[in-house]
Amino acid sequence: MKVMHYSRSVARFILTGFLTGLFSLSAQAQNPFEDAIKQLNSDNVRGYLQPFVNSFGANLNSGFYHTAKIDEMGISIKIDFVGMAALIGDAEKTYSAVAPFPFDQTPVETATLFGEQGAVVRNEYGIGYKFQNGQVKTSYVPTAVPQLTIGNVMGTEAVIRYVPIPELGDFPKVTLFGIGVRHSISRYFPGLPVDLAAGVFYNKFTIGDILDAKAFNLGAQVSKSFSVLTLYGGLGYETSSVNVSYTYNGFGAAQNSQVSLDLDGENKIRATAGLGLTLAVLNLNADISVGKVTVASGSLGFGF
Repeated sequence: MKVMHYSRSVARFILTGFLTGLFSLSAQAQNPFEDAIKQLNSDNVRGYLQPFVNSFGANLNSGFYHTAKIDEMGISIKIDFVGMAALIGDAEKTYSAVAPFPFDQTPVETATLFGEQGAVVRNEYGIGYKFQNGQVKTSYVPTAVPQLTIGNVMGTEAVIRYVPIPELGDFPKVTLFGIGVRHSISRYFPGLPVDLAAGVFYNKFTIGDILDAKAFNLGAQVSKSFSVLTLYGGLGYETSSVNVSYTYNGFGAAQNSQVSLDLDGENKIRATAGLGLTLAVLNLNADISVGKVTVASGSLGFGF
């Protein structure tokens, strides 16, 4: 029993602090997050979850690079622990929803996943319908991942993220996988005063049958080094999506129907600016990305 209790504690720490820092998966078959989703029909669940999809997708597309300098040839191995935090403003805490029939079909403003109390509407007989409350009270959505960077072959390096967590008791299996490739553009333009690179990255994140997220990023990077200090930035195009599948347990004729839909992240273009510090094999980096979603990112790394 002590071993199982310890395993669950480790899983809880990894799931909440190491991977998403967002949801604490309870040791019960249900949790408030899942229950809230299952009470919403397919139209309303989009608005309820959209801010989460935007922020989580933007996080997954962050922290892949901290410089545009990629050597032509030679062995380079770096291990980074990258933390990202998508900022949540007031606009992400409410959305326009419509109550199920036979309640008033006039759109009302109610809470998203990050909001406060759900709105209440009433029919002509005074019977009320309450939308779901927000489940996460936060001003940012944190995510953290380990990252391995391996190079260099003809100015090219690979970036890998991988965290497999097996099913432990009531905790579902969790898998994070990310892969990327970056190539030096500077190698084609000798004598440039800055380093240039381009890269493509892909992430996939699953939590049992609860969450299936994917993210893709294509971008260009620039950097300039001054002794131990590096200034870097980039411009990228990205996409992200989260698949949601559940049995609708809410009000109305559609109760017990199956809902399966893909929610696409709204972040498409991002501009990034950052600062890095290298002390022997220790690397410290911090940056901020601005787009539809603003993401702050930082990392602690070791490598050569």
